[in-house]
Amino acid sequence: MKYDDIKFYLRSNLSNPSLEFEWRDEDNKGFFTFIKEKFPKKFLNEKENLLTIREAFASYFEPVGYILFKINKNEIKLKVFPYSVEVKKSKNVDKIINILDENKNSIVNSYKGKDDQIYLDSKLRNKIFSYIYTIEDEHVNAKELVRFSVRKGLELQNEDLIMLKEDCIFVKLCDITKKKKVADRRYNSIDEKEMQDFCEEHFKNKENKNFFFITAKLFVEKYFLEKNINNHEYEKKVFSLIQLIITEQLMNKFDHCEEFFKGFAGYIFRRNFTDVFEYIAELILYEVSISNNYMIDFLKYYSSNIIVINSKRYKTPSLETDGELKWNVISMLSIVKMYLKAKLAIKSMQYDIDKKNAEIMNLCVNGLSPVEYNDKNTEEKNKIIHILLDFERSIDNCYDSLKFAKNENEKKEIEKEIDLTKKHMQEMRKQKKELLNKSVKRSDINKFLELEKNVASISRRLEKEKKIFNQNKDSFESIKHALVKALISKKQLV
Repeated sequence: MKYDDIKFYLRSNLSNPSLEFEWRDEDNKGFFTFIKEKFPKKFLNEKENLLTIREAFASYFEPVGYILFKINKNEIKLKVFPYSVEVKKSKNVDKIINILDENKNSIVNSYKGKDDQIYLDSKLRNKIFSYIYTIEDEHVNAKELVRFSVRKGLELQNEDLIMLKEDCIFVKLCDITKKKKVADRRYNSIDEKEMQDFCEEHFKNKENKNFFFITAKLFVEKYFLEKNINNHEYEKKVFSLIQLIITEQLMNKFDHCEEFFKGFAGYIFRRNFTDVFEYIAELILYEVSISNNYMIDFLKYYSSNIIVINSKRYKTPSLETDGELKWNVISMLSIVKMYLKAKLAIKSMQYDIDKKNAEIMNLCVNGLSPVEYNDKNTEEKNKIIHILLDFERSIDNCYDSLKFAKNENEKKEIEKEIDLTKKHMQEMRKQKKELLNKSVKRSDINKFLELEKNVASISRRLEKEKKIFNQNKDSFESIKHALVKALISKKQLV
């Protein structure tokens, strides 16, 4: 899960992987802020976590090159280098093919009864990757080396899909000449049942939970924030551009089988159509909330009603809800700003509260606050003091009785009782000393009380922000819903 969270952060916040990539101060600051907010305080002290971070960075840049990477508690140094050897020229291809030949029992043809599926089990997959990790004499794209070697070893076609999964290597044969005969051409001439089966087996899992948010973010960043696409270009190209981004993501994630993933991109886009545009709408509204003038102008188009292009009149889509409530940039601006400002403040305050509560818990002892623990200690000490006083009185009485002892036996019994009582007193004094040593320091009590005071103060402010958030939530959802409707609509000739 840690690896997935870090990889998601990189995909969401860094520019596309390239050999020219430069790790900047703002990248450094943003990444370490994310680490502090997402993970425990001592996360960066553990070597295993540092290796996980490096693995996530290496995986992110793997399509273009290998990295030199150093990390400490507050700084990352990163440099991307090109691979020194092309996959097809690697001297390790034949060695991987030998591993395949030596482990034919681990290769299942017609996997799950389907002639177009081949399965290489976890034992074989691990043997191949164990060998890959021993390569030191050449810098080569490890995953592409495995794919190329499997493709060559199993005599597969270039369009066949090879998926390197955590527990296996999965191959799907994609006979494009056969698939082109399919009548339904929505999914690049690939049968919908085939798309459904692939989705159920390989795409419906926790690894893909952020896939469509990333799709939306990549679209907004590339076509809105970088290229400043206008409304007319947007209407003409939006669906094909989003599908292109999905296809590219799928190929980066699974394999470079473009024909298959063009079809699969269309399939999953259709199934998650609303989610994608809701994410896009939210990202647009965020830009509006920070007064992005380009984005505000883009939305003004939806209040135009009628526009004229080449002497033709068109009715533009409007920011209208199902209940026919119409929004415009002016009416929505203050609501969006208040709602998203409150949402951000709530997230920040909740993080502060959680962080301070964790510190409070660290100061607690045996489930008790430092004050409660010291009070309990004091109560125990007072009990011991009273017991010690009783013992002292008992010893005094014994000494008085000793004076009037009638014989040696009675004297010995009294002396024995005195010794036993002194031993008990010694034990009780030891317990008293232990309780004194266990008492929480005054500085820790003051720190605890200050933290509690801070949490109470932040909690009061949090409740105010939640009130603002809830007061604007319905209106914001109405605006978002209206924007989604407008984003998937086109101007109509009138």
